[in-house]
Amino acid sequence: MRTFFFFLAMSFAWVFPLPGQQPTASPKSTQTPPLLTPDQEKARELVETVYNTWRLSVQRGDESGWRSSTTSSRQVKVRNLVISERGSFPGDFFRSAQSAPPLENFRYVGALGSVGGRTIAATYVGKLQLGSKAAAHQNALVIELVQEGGKWKLDQTRFFNLSKLPAVLKRLEAKDLAVLREQDGFHPYRAIPATPPACPKPELIGKVFVDCPGRAIEMRINGVSIHEFDNERRADTISGGLKRGSNTISYTIRDSAFSSEKPGMGIGLFVMPEGQGKQPVCVFDHILDATGQANGGNFSFDVTPELLSAMDPNNKATPHPFHAEPLKPREESKTKN
Repeated sequence: MRTFFFFLAMSFAWVFPLPGQQPTASPKSTQTPPLLTPDQEKARELVETVYNTWRLSVQRGDESGWRSSTTSSRQVKVRNLVISERGSFPGDFFRSAQSAPPLENFRYVGALGSVGGRTIAATYVGKLQLGSKAAAHQNALVIELVQEGGKWKLDQTRFFNLSKLPAVLKRLEAKDLAVLREQDGFHPYRAIPATPPACPKPELIGKVFVDCPGRAIEMRINGVSIHEFDNERRADTISGGLKRGSNTISYTIRDSAFSSEKPGMGIGLFVMPEGQGKQPVCVFDHILDATGQANGGNFSFDVTPELLSAMDPNNKATPHPFHAEPLKPREESKTKN
Protein backbone atom coordinates (compact mmCIF):
# COMPACT_ATOMS: atom_id res chain seq x y z
CA MET A 1 0.00 0.00 0.00
CA ARG A 2 1.28 3.43 -0.78
CA THR A 3 2.24 5.69 2.09
CA PHE A 4 -0.06 8.52 3.08
CA PHE A 5 2.46 10.95 1.65
CA PHE A 6 2.67 9.37 -1.80
CA PHE A 7 -1.09 8.90 -1.97
CA LEU A 8 -1.64 12.59 -1.33
CA ALA A 9 1.00 13.25 -4.00
CA MET A 10 3.45 15.95 -4.80
CA SER A 11 3.49 19.43 -6.29
CA PHE A 12 5.75 22.32 -7.28
CA ALA A 13 5.54 25.10 -9.89
CA TRP A 14 8.05 26.41 -12.39
CA VAL A 15 7.84 28.71 -15.38
CA PHE A 16 9.08 26.96 -18.53
CA PRO A 17 7.78 26.19 -22.01
CA LEU A 18 7.74 22.60 -23.16
CA PRO A 19 9.83 22.94 -26.34
CA GLY A 20 10.21 20.74 -29.36
CA GLN A 21 6.91 18.88 -29.04
CA GLN A 22 5.67 16.83 -31.98
CA PRO A 23 2.64 14.52 -32.19
CA THR A 24 3.66 10.86 -31.85
CA ALA A 25 0.29 9.15 -31.85
CA SER A 26 -3.12 9.80 -33.28
CA PRO A 27 -5.79 10.80 -30.78
CA LYS A 28 -8.18 8.04 -29.75
CA SER A 29 -11.06 10.30 -30.76
CA THR A 30 -11.59 13.87 -31.89
CA GLN A 31 -11.99 14.82 -28.21
CA THR A 32 -8.77 13.14 -27.01
CA PRO A 33 -5.59 15.22 -27.33
CA PRO A 34 -2.66 13.36 -28.93
CA LEU A 35 0.52 12.40 -27.15
CA LEU A 36 3.47 14.72 -27.80
CA THR A 37 7.19 14.09 -27.65
CA PRO A 38 9.06 17.00 -26.05
CA ASP A 39 12.79 17.59 -26.27
CA GLN A 40 13.90 14.90 -23.83
CA GLU A 41 16.79 16.68 -22.16
CA LYS A 42 14.87 19.93 -21.72
CA ALA A 43 11.92 17.97 -20.36
CA ARG A 44 14.21 16.20 -17.91
CA GLU A 45 15.68 19.52 -16.73
CA LEU A 46 12.18 20.93 -16.22
CA VAL A 47 10.86 17.91 -14.32
CA GLU A 48 13.89 17.58 -12.07
CA THR A 49 13.95 21.29 -11.23
CA VAL A 50 10.25 21.16 -10.35
CA TYR A 51 10.49 17.93 -8.36
CA ASN A 52 13.64 18.75 -6.43
CA THR A 53 12.50 22.26 -5.51
CA TRP A 54 9.14 20.95 -4.39
CA ARG A 55 10.78 18.17 -2.39
CA LEU A 56 12.77 20.71 -0.40
CA SER A 57 9.67 22.83 0.31
CA VAL A 58 7.82 19.84 1.77
CA GLN A 59 10.81 18.79 3.88
CA ARG A 60 10.91 22.30 5.36
CA GLY A 61 7.15 22.37 5.99
CA ASP A 62 6.86 25.46 3.82
CA GLU A 63 3.07 25.88 3.58
CA SER A 64 3.22 29.02 1.48
CA GLY A 65 5.60 27.40 -1.01
CA TRP A 66 3.48 24.27 -1.17
CA ARG A 67 0.26 26.20 -1.78
CA SER A 68 1.82 28.35 -4.50
CA SER A 69 3.29 25.33 -6.26
CA THR A 70 0.51 22.75 -6.06
CA THR A 71 -2.19 22.34 -8.69
CA SER A 72 -5.58 23.61 -7.59
CA SER A 73 -7.14 20.17 -7.92
CA ARG A 74 -4.43 18.51 -5.82
CA GLN A 75 -4.71 21.09 -3.06
CA VAL A 76 -8.41 20.33 -2.65
CA LYS A 77 -7.85 16.56 -2.86
CA VAL A 78 -5.20 16.70 -0.14
CA ARG A 79 -7.37 18.92 2.03
CA ASN A 80 -10.37 16.61 1.58
CA LEU A 81 -8.41 13.52 2.60
CA VAL A 82 -7.05 15.12 5.76
CA ILE A 83 -10.48 16.46 6.75
CA SER A 84 -12.06 13.07 5.98
CA GLU A 85 -9.94 11.48 8.71
CA ARG A 86 -10.95 14.25 11.14
CA GLY A 87 -7.53 15.81 10.77
CA SER A 88 -6.51 19.46 10.80
CA PHE A 89 -5.42 20.90 7.46
CA PRO A 90 -2.72 21.79 6.60
CA GLY A 91 -0.97 21.00 9.90
CA ASP A 92 -1.63 17.27 9.90
CA PHE A 93 -0.59 16.97 6.27
CA PHE A 94 2.87 18.38 6.92
CA ARG A 95 3.26 16.44 10.16
CA SER A 96 2.50 13.14 8.40
CA ALA A 97 4.40 13.82 5.17
CA GLN A 98 7.26 11.39 4.61
CA SER A 99 10.36 12.20 2.62
CA ALA A 100 10.01 11.91 -1.13
CA PRO A 101 12.63 9.65 -2.76
CA PRO A 102 15.56 11.56 -4.28
CA LEU A 103 15.81 11.29 -8.04
CA GLU A 104 19.47 10.38 -7.64
CA ASN A 105 18.18 6.86 -6.88
CA PHE A 106 16.41 6.66 -10.25
CA ARG A 107 17.37 6.64 -13.92
CA TYR A 108 15.51 8.91 -16.32
CA VAL A 109 13.67 7.05 -19.09
CA GLY A 110 11.78 9.73 -20.97
CA ALA A 111 8.78 12.06 -21.07
CA LEU A 112 5.56 12.52 -23.01
CA GLY A 113 3.27 15.55 -23.18
CA SER A 114 -0.36 16.21 -24.09
CA VAL A 115 -3.17 18.80 -23.98
CA GLY A 116 -1.29 21.02 -26.41
CA GLY A 117 1.81 20.96 -24.22
CA ARG A 118 0.05 21.77 -20.92
CA THR A 119 0.67 18.36 -19.32
CA ILE A 120 3.75 16.18 -19.10
CA ALA A 121 4.59 12.81 -17.57
CA ALA A 122 8.20 11.82 -16.94
CA THR A 123 9.16 8.22 -16.17
CA TYR A 124 12.11 7.05 -14.08
CA VAL A 125 13.28 3.57 -13.04
CA GLY A 126 14.90 2.59 -9.76
CA LYS A 127 14.70 0.47 -6.65
CA LEU A 128 12.13 1.55 -4.08
CA GLN A 129 10.88 0.13 -0.80
CA LEU A 130 7.16 0.79 -0.29
CA GLY A 131 6.37 0.00 3.33
CA SER A 132 8.65 -0.60 6.30
CA LYS A 133 8.57 -4.41 5.95
CA ALA A 134 8.49 -4.71 2.17
CA ALA A 135 11.53 -5.65 0.13
CA ALA A 136 12.97 -3.12 -2.30
CA HIS A 137 11.90 -3.76 -5.90
CA GLN A 138 12.54 -2.15 -9.24
CA ASN A 139 9.79 0.42 -9.73
CA ALA A 140 8.76 2.84 -12.40
CA LEU A 141 8.28 6.33 -10.98
CA VAL A 142 5.95 8.52 -13.07
CA ILE A 143 5.86 12.25 -12.28
CA GLU A 144 2.81 14.16 -13.55
CA LEU A 145 3.11 17.90 -14.23
CA VAL A 146 0.43 20.38 -15.28
CA GLN A 147 0.86 23.91 -16.58
CA GLU A 148 -1.51 26.13 -14.59
CA GLY A 149 -1.64 29.91 -14.70
CA GLY A 150 1.50 30.03 -16.84
CA LYS A 151 3.49 27.90 -14.35
CA TRP A 152 4.41 24.24 -14.29
CA LYS A 153 3.05 22.50 -11.20
CA LEU A 154 3.69 18.98 -10.03
CA ASP A 155 0.34 17.28 -9.47
CA GLN A 156 1.19 13.73 -8.42
CA THR A 157 3.49 10.75 -8.73
CA ARG A 158 2.73 7.09 -9.43
CA PHE A 159 4.77 3.99 -8.70
CA PHE A 160 4.57 0.67 -10.58
CA ASN A 161 6.28 -2.47 -9.30
CA LEU A 162 8.21 -3.96 -12.22
CA SER A 163 9.42 -7.13 -10.50
CA LYS A 164 6.95 -9.26 -12.49
CA LEU A 165 7.36 -7.31 -15.72
CA PRO A 166 10.96 -8.07 -16.80
CA ALA A 167 10.29 -7.27 -20.47
CA VAL A 168 8.87 -3.84 -19.60
CA LEU A 169 11.76 -3.17 -17.21
CA LYS A 170 14.30 -4.08 -19.90
CA ARG A 171 12.69 -1.68 -22.38
CA LEU A 172 12.51 1.13 -19.82
CA GLU A 173 16.15 0.68 -18.89
CA ALA A 174 16.98 0.92 -22.60
CA LYS A 175 15.04 4.24 -22.75
CA ASP A 176 12.59 2.79 -25.24
CA LEU A 177 10.07 5.63 -25.54
CA ALA A 178 7.69 3.37 -27.46
CA VAL A 179 6.80 1.50 -24.27
CA LEU A 180 5.74 4.81 -22.68
CA ARG A 181 3.23 5.33 -25.50
CA GLU A 182 1.97 1.75 -25.41
CA GLN A 183 0.92 1.66 -21.75
CA ASP A 184 -1.30 4.41 -20.41
CA GLY A 185 0.17 4.19 -16.91
CA PHE A 186 3.08 6.18 -18.32
CA HIS A 187 0.90 8.73 -20.09
CA PRO A 188 0.47 12.39 -19.16
CA TYR A 189 -3.00 13.67 -18.34
CA ARG A 190 -5.13 13.86 -21.47
CA ALA A 191 -7.19 16.61 -19.81
CA ILE A 192 -6.44 19.21 -17.15
CA PRO A 193 -7.50 17.70 -13.79
CA ALA A 194 -10.82 19.06 -12.57
CA THR A 195 -10.93 20.57 -9.08
CA PRO A 196 -13.32 18.59 -6.88
CA PRO A 197 -15.66 20.30 -4.42
CA ALA A 198 -14.35 20.77 -0.90
CA CYS A 199 -15.95 18.05 1.20
CA PRO A 200 -17.57 18.60 4.60
CA LYS A 201 -16.37 16.94 7.77
CA PRO A 202 -17.32 13.26 7.60
CA GLU A 203 -20.35 11.86 9.39
CA LEU A 204 -18.56 8.48 9.44
CA ILE A 205 -14.91 7.86 8.55
CA GLY A 206 -14.83 5.53 5.56
CA LYS A 207 -12.18 3.62 3.64
CA VAL A 208 -12.26 1.70 0.40
CA PHE A 209 -10.08 -1.41 0.12
CA VAL A 210 -9.35 -2.76 -3.37
CA ASP A 211 -7.42 -5.82 -4.52
CA CYS A 212 -7.54 -5.87 -8.33
CA PRO A 213 -4.76 -7.95 -9.93
CA GLY A 214 -4.94 -7.68 -13.69
CA ARG A 215 -7.61 -4.97 -13.59
CA ALA A 216 -7.83 -1.18 -13.61
CA ILE A 217 -10.72 0.43 -11.73
CA GLU A 218 -12.00 4.00 -11.78
CA MET A 219 -14.39 4.78 -8.93
CA ARG A 220 -16.53 7.56 -7.48
CA ILE A 221 -18.14 7.39 -4.03
CA ASN A 222 -21.02 9.66 -3.01
CA GLY A 223 -20.29 11.82 -6.05
CA VAL A 224 -17.22 13.37 -4.38
CA SER A 225 -14.54 10.79 -3.63
CA ILE A 226 -12.65 9.78 -6.80
CA HIS A 227 -10.27 6.80 -6.85
CA GLU A 228 -8.16 4.93 -9.40
CA PHE A 229 -6.61 1.48 -8.89
CA ASP A 230 -4.45 -0.42 -11.37
CA ASN A 231 -3.24 -3.98 -10.75
CA GLU A 232 -2.70 -3.33 -7.05
CA ARG A 233 -3.85 -3.87 -3.50
CA ARG A 234 -4.49 -0.59 -1.68
CA ALA A 235 -6.68 1.21 0.82
CA ASP A 236 -7.89 4.80 0.29
CA THR A 237 -9.65 7.17 2.62
CA ILE A 238 -13.10 8.10 1.29
CA SER A 239 -13.25 11.84 0.74
CA GLY A 240 -16.16 13.18 2.77
CA GLY A 241 -16.57 9.83 4.48
CA LEU A 242 -19.72 7.72 4.52
CA LYS A 243 -23.18 8.70 5.72
CA ARG A 244 -25.78 7.05 7.87
CA GLY A 245 -28.49 5.92 5.51
CA SER A 246 -28.13 6.08 1.72
CA ASN A 247 -24.74 6.18 -0.06
CA THR A 248 -23.71 5.67 -3.68
CA ILE A 249 -20.79 4.12 -5.53
CA SER A 250 -20.05 3.83 -9.25
CA TYR A 251 -17.04 2.26 -10.96
CA THR A 252 -15.74 0.89 -14.22
CA ILE A 253 -13.46 -2.14 -14.56
CA ARG A 254 -11.12 -2.83 -17.46
CA ASP A 255 -8.06 -4.97 -18.11
CA SER A 256 -4.80 -3.63 -16.73
CA ALA A 257 -1.86 -3.02 -19.02
CA PHE A 258 0.48 -4.23 -16.28
CA SER A 259 -0.75 -7.80 -15.83
CA SER A 260 -2.93 -10.31 -17.66
CA GLU A 261 -3.35 -12.57 -14.61
CA LYS A 262 -6.74 -12.25 -12.91
CA PRO A 263 -6.84 -14.62 -9.90
CA GLY A 264 -9.74 -12.75 -8.32
CA MET A 265 -10.91 -9.30 -7.30
CA GLY A 266 -12.22 -7.62 -4.19
CA ILE A 267 -13.74 -4.21 -3.42
CA GLY A 268 -14.85 -3.36 0.11
CA LEU A 269 -16.18 -0.18 1.70
CA PHE A 270 -15.74 0.05 5.46
CA VAL A 271 -16.86 2.35 8.23
CA MET A 272 -13.78 2.83 10.37
CA PRO A 273 -13.82 2.78 14.19
CA GLU A 274 -13.31 5.96 16.16
CA GLY A 275 -14.05 4.78 19.69
CA GLN A 276 -11.77 2.56 21.74
CA GLY A 277 -12.47 -1.14 21.34
CA LYS A 278 -14.47 -0.73 18.15
CA GLN A 279 -13.78 -2.60 14.90
CA PRO A 280 -14.30 -1.76 11.21
CA VAL A 281 -17.48 -2.95 9.56
CA CYS A 282 -17.97 -3.70 5.86
CA VAL A 283 -21.01 -1.97 4.34
CA PHE A 284 -20.45 -2.78 0.64
CA ASP A 285 -18.47 -5.42 -1.21
CA HIS A 286 -17.80 -6.79 -4.68
CA ILE A 287 -15.93 -10.10 -4.51
CA LEU A 288 -15.09 -12.36 -7.43
CA ASP A 289 -12.94 -15.44 -7.85
CA ALA A 290 -10.87 -16.16 -10.95
CA THR A 291 -13.92 -17.51 -12.80
CA GLY A 292 -16.08 -14.44 -12.22
CA GLN A 293 -16.75 -11.74 -14.80
CA ALA A 294 -15.74 -8.36 -13.37
CA ASN A 295 -18.40 -5.82 -14.34
CA GLY A 296 -18.66 -2.30 -12.95
CA GLY A 297 -21.89 -0.45 -12.28
CA ASN A 298 -23.79 2.10 -10.23
CA PHE A 299 -25.01 1.06 -6.80
CA SER A 300 -26.86 2.56 -3.84
CA PHE A 301 -26.39 1.03 -0.41
CA ASP A 302 -27.47 1.85 3.13
CA VAL A 303 -25.33 2.22 6.24
CA THR A 304 -27.87 0.93 8.74
CA PRO A 305 -27.93 1.03 12.55
CA GLU A 306 -27.57 -2.76 12.48
CA LEU A 307 -24.32 -2.51 10.52
CA LEU A 308 -22.94 0.16 12.83
CA SER A 309 -23.84 -1.88 15.91
CA ALA A 310 -21.59 -4.64 14.57
CA MET A 311 -18.60 -2.38 15.24
CA ASP A 312 -18.96 -3.40 18.88
CA PRO A 313 -17.09 -6.72 19.21
CA ASN A 314 -19.46 -7.70 22.03
CA ASN A 315 -22.36 -7.60 19.60
CA LYS A 316 -22.59 -11.12 18.18
CA ALA A 317 -24.94 -10.15 15.35
CA THR A 318 -23.59 -10.88 11.86
CA PRO A 319 -23.38 -7.75 9.69
CA HIS A 320 -24.91 -7.98 6.21
CA PRO A 321 -23.22 -5.58 3.79
CA PHE A 322 -24.56 -4.81 0.33
CA HIS A 323 -23.19 -7.38 -2.14
CA ALA A 324 -22.64 -6.09 -5.69
CA GLU A 325 -22.31 -9.75 -6.70
CA PRO A 326 -24.01 -12.65 -4.86
CA LEU A 327 -21.47 -14.46 -2.77
CA LYS A 328 -20.79 -18.03 -3.81
CA PRO A 329 -21.70 -20.59 -1.13
CA ARG A 330 -18.75 -22.12 0.60
CA GLU A 331 -17.98 -25.70 -0.35
CA GLU A 332 -18.93 -28.10 2.37
CA SER A 333 -16.06 -30.12 3.73
CA LYS A 334 -15.99 -33.63 2.36
CA THR A 335 -17.02 -36.34 4.79
CA LYS A 336 -14.27 -38.78 5.49
CA ASN A 337 -15.04 -42.42 4.61
